[in-house]
Amino acid sequence: MLRIVQAWRRNSGDDLNQAYADAYAPMLDALDSAQQDIADYMADTTPDVMQSLGSRNLKSPEFTFNTSKLVGLAGNGQNTFDNLWGSVLMGKHAISQGYQTRTALAVVERDFALRSRTILADTARFSAMMTAKSHSFTAQYVRMLTPPSCGRCVTLAGMPSGRRPFERHPHCDCIAAWSDDEKALATHYANPEDYLNSLSDEELAKTLGSKANARAWKDGADVNQLVNAYRRKGDVRSAQMYGTKIKYTIEGTTKRGWAYSRMKQAGYVKEHVRYGSKYWRADRPRLMPETIYQLAGSDHAQAMRLLGDYGWL
Repeated sequence: MLRIVQAWRRNSGDDLNQAYADAYAPMLDALDSAQQDIADYMADTTPDVMQSLGSRNLKSPEFTFNTSKLVGLAGNGQNTFDNLWGSVLMGKHAISQGYQTRTALAVVERDFALRSRTILADTARFSAMMTAKSHSFTAQYVRMLTPPSCGRCVTLAGMPSGRRPFERHPHCDCIAAWSDDEKALATHYANPEDYLNSLSDEELAKTLGSKANARAWKDGADVNQLVNAYRRKGDVRSAQMYGTKIKYTIEGTTKRGWAYSRMKQAGYVKEHVRYGSKYWRADRPRLMPETIYQLAGSDHAQAMRLLGDYGWL
């Protein structure tokens, strides 16, 4: 990725079309080389990894595959030239929105790095998958994290996906493990609790969204509830209420939501409000842990009660 970014920086100018025309050859050379290296590495090491994760009685490979066939392609089947061109289009869009060329170039550079990382992750994944298939692997795939990982991936760590690898969000670098041996997987970031416990306070806050969320998790909050609060853009909001500025989320507050049920039991929900064409939501906000700790102050028992009442525990 560094070589790709460096090639872009050497050739970038005000004309994004010309900049890409000047830079794409060395960029693709670097990307092709990295794809070939990682494809060969995964093909060579996957059998040993499978055994370390509890896969037993591996058969001799029934076929070999040409790893060079993965070079030049992104995970969606698009060629890498066109895939990287998408970064340039993002830069053009930034300019059309009134941003300076310098800002647009930074947007392109950042997206080049993200796309390259995703392409290489896909190359590694496909090479490992083909190697596993060549050994007649018949057990299930399990999601393993590649630290540092985002909250969405952490909540899914260790989740089985049968004989088909799991779906990923853009730029996800999780890998598919081939095992159902929980003891073996526990040492390879395939368990949310193990992974979160391995993080520093700063890393934990970044993964879960805030220092208050990290504190709530340590107090027993459900990691899925904390992460899902940010599931859709705009779900977490701020408002002036109860004589202070609060932070709240609308996640989980529909009539079938977990938070709605807990808030109703606590007597917070008085009536329902229409949301969209078919959903009804609670008429009271679901307070985020940040606001709960603020309101509770030094009263830990009160904080724990509120965390439960708002569906975080």
